[in-house]
Amino acid sequence: MSSVSIPHSSHQSSHTDSSYPRNAYDDLLKMLVRPDRRQTQARHHRQRQPLIRRRHADNPQQQPQHLSVNKYLASFFIFVVVSLYTFMHVGMSSNAAGNQDAQSFHYQFETLAGYFKQSDADTDDASFDFIKEKFGLISRSYSTETGTAGSLTQWERFEKHIRQLDEQSAADESVKVLFLGRHGQGWHNVAETKYGTPAWDCYWSLLDGADGITWSNANLTELGQGQAKDVNALWKELLGEGIPSPETFYVSPLTRTIETADLSFKGVPFAEVKEYKPFIKELVREALGVHTCDRRSKASEIVAEFPHVTLEPSFSEEDVLWKADYREPRLARRYRLKLLLDDIFDSDKGVFLSLTSHSGAIRSILEGVGHRDFGLQTGGVIPVVVKAKRIKAEREKPPEEPSEGPPACKEPPSGDLQS
Repeated sequence: MSSVSIPHSSHQSSHTDSSYPRNAYDDLLKMLVRPDRRQTQARHHRQRQPLIRRRHADNPQQQPQHLSVNKYLASFFIFVVVSLYTFMHVGMSSNAAGNQDAQSFHYQFETLAGYFKQSDADTDDASFDFIKEKFGLISRSYSTETGTAGSLTQWERFEKHIRQLDEQSAADESVKVLFLGRHGQGWHNVAETKYGTPAWDCYWSLLDGADGITWSNANLTELGQGQAKDVNALWKELLGEGIPSPETFYVSPLTRTIETADLSFKGVPFAEVKEYKPFIKELVREALGVHTCDRRSKASEIVAEFPHVTLEPSFSEEDVLWKADYREPRLARRYRLKLLLDDIFDSDKGVFLSLTSHSGAIRSILEGVGHRDFGLQTGGVIPVVVKAKRIKAEREKPPEEPSEGPPACKEPPSGDLQS
């Protein structure tokens, strides 16, 4: 197999570097290793040491030889390592300070309601049609408007108002509009409907596929492709009405989200960007673990299939976040999505941003920014106006919890197959 050159981005950053998401991933990995597993490993280590000492006592010939020489060599090795570390630490003190700063902040988020119908408690998410409602923008006047506002469209007035709010914000505050898009229907959605949610969660979701359906890192169905194309048509229509173009297109690394973003944005003549360029971020993906539909491909496989994408600098070749026996709990997922927003608000100077993601991830984002709960159908999009304030303190981590979801079933539950 020929090697694949993996494009990673040097995305512009104001406060952070690639160590920030890397540290976030390290925290997530620690949370994904269950406490009982760590305790078992420690207990095994404690039990193993006396056995080794007893074996050496019973068999003197197996005792380590030349201990005095080994001690001198070990001491010399430690001296060299410590000296090198001290030299490098002094030489890179400024970088170390920068990395420490990257870990010692978080953002407080607030949804600014009254701009889109979805933020209104009277709007029913089950019946709301974001296509017919043109993303739900409310026709209204704005506090920052002057006498020339009458010559502008509603979308143009909205963009001007939001940019003024952002420009007038305090130095540690910012305002952004997030277009949160759920992927179109995937084959995993078809399978869950076919088998029923209880059977899906405990048995079928652990498989790569069945009955002629493959849902591991699922592709879009024909219906899902059509849903994304409807979003594409809406963007083309609203560009004529002055809707602001997204300045960055963040996309989950799962196949169905990349396919959705491509079908939603390719060919749309955005004004501020020459072409749609998807920027893949690890943290914007769906709940981690157990379900094979939420396990991503290797980085080299992603860029081989989608050569136009750019991976964030810290993106790993292997999927290090997905665990076959541990499903990310809700609090951990909300924490992860807040880390994502911390990173985006700290590094992206854009005001209008697109995030193509998943139902669970979007629900966690809405919860994290204080928006009312609003479920999205497959292919749905919800815009949210978010105000953020930078806080000089680490984000509080959630407690470690057991795996979310029911225990795995050894056999498929009977009577759950849907007609």
